[in-house]
Amino acid sequence: MRFMFFSEGETLPGASYQTRYWELIEQVIHAEKWGFDTFGVSEQQYAIGGISTSCPEVLYGYLFPLTKTMRFAHAITLLPKNINHALRIASRTAVQDVLSNGRIELGVGRGNTTLALRAFEVDLEKNRDEVNEGLQILKKAFTEDPFMFYGEHYKIPPRSLVPKPLQNPHPPLYVAATSAESHKMAGDLGVGVYSWSNFMGWDALAESVGAFKKAAAATKARGEHVNETAGALVQCYCAETDEIAEAEAGEGNIKWLRIAIDGYPRLAKIAQSYSYMQKISEVSKKTDDFRYFAEGSGAAIFGSPENCIKSIEKAAQCGIDQVVMRIDSIPHDKIMKSIEMFGRHVIPHFKNRRNFMRPPEDVMADIRAMREKAKSMGIYVEGDDKKKAPPKAPAAE
Repeated sequence: MRFMFFSEGETLPGASYQTRYWELIEQVIHAEKWGFDTFGVSEQQYAIGGISTSCPEVLYGYLFPLTKTMRFAHAITLLPKNINHALRIASRTAVQDVLSNGRIELGVGRGNTTLALRAFEVDLEKNRDEVNEGLQILKKAFTEDPFMFYGEHYKIPPRSLVPKPLQNPHPPLYVAATSAESHKMAGDLGVGVYSWSNFMGWDALAESVGAFKKAAAATKARGEHVNETAGALVQCYCAETDEIAEAEAGEGNIKWLRIAIDGYPRLAKIAQSYSYMQKISEVSKKTDDFRYFAEGSGAAIFGSPENCIKSIEKAAQCGIDQVVMRIDSIPHDKIMKSIEMFGRHVIPHFKNRRNFMRPPEDVMADIRAMREKAKSMGIYVEGDDKKKAPPKAPAAE
């Protein structure tokens, strides 16, 4: 299991965007120290409500020299042609891969809010196909020299990408997906998936990830390079107990859930290609139910270390390989605390189970059981009243 510290630089009312960015830099360095594999942000254009990560590529360029092992994921870059031309993304990503010494990852998507889509005059009925073609162009630009592409939305003559990325065959590619259809598309294209479908419950997540894994296996069987990683976006907070977690971060997390799903039904009404998002209206009725959010929604890893571990294990059972942990929507000191709590008590459980101090009574119980087993085999162990002779070796023929 891989762990991504994910943030959208949410700036609380009355706070300074400048201060929030310096806090975010401190949080990333802190997350690397505590064992997070990756840092990721989403490209949020013209967002309201405090989210401020409009230019991840600029933020990452600043962070590269401040970190050593941390990978950086665009989760996600908006790929509708009017927002980001696929060739510009290819060039940007290649330079970032060079400057980070091969630590960049690229997730793309078509967008889930009219604030960005309408600002850039995106055709809501065409942007899924634009993402599909854009991903094909990215793979060609990274692996073929020269490359060309002729489709419905892009017509690119033979060209050579300069510079080339470091990672082979290219930086890991992902696509954001909410519907089972989008998950299957990712598998068909041989790219990984960032699943947002977990807002609709654990069962919906398992169904969507299953569609992705099945399609990815078929693509791999054809001999193509495939990124088989499935990540899930979850709002996260870890504290000493469930009660402390709810008191410190419950209100901020529920507020984010409401904002996150608010735009989905609107998109469903104005564009046929987003109609599947209407299902999320069922979830919006439960946004005041904290227990559902923390335990049943699939959108949260929340509470004590023990409960956070249980939720991650449940995500793993759904086929998730990477937890995209959004630790945001709360003050800086609480974010720093939660990062450390995950690093101390949760991440090691999945990275190195042997590196935990076991309760003495458990160790002693195992020692006693091993002694009894040894005695039954006629082997001397400490505490025996009389030392037994070791078994004789068989005589040579």
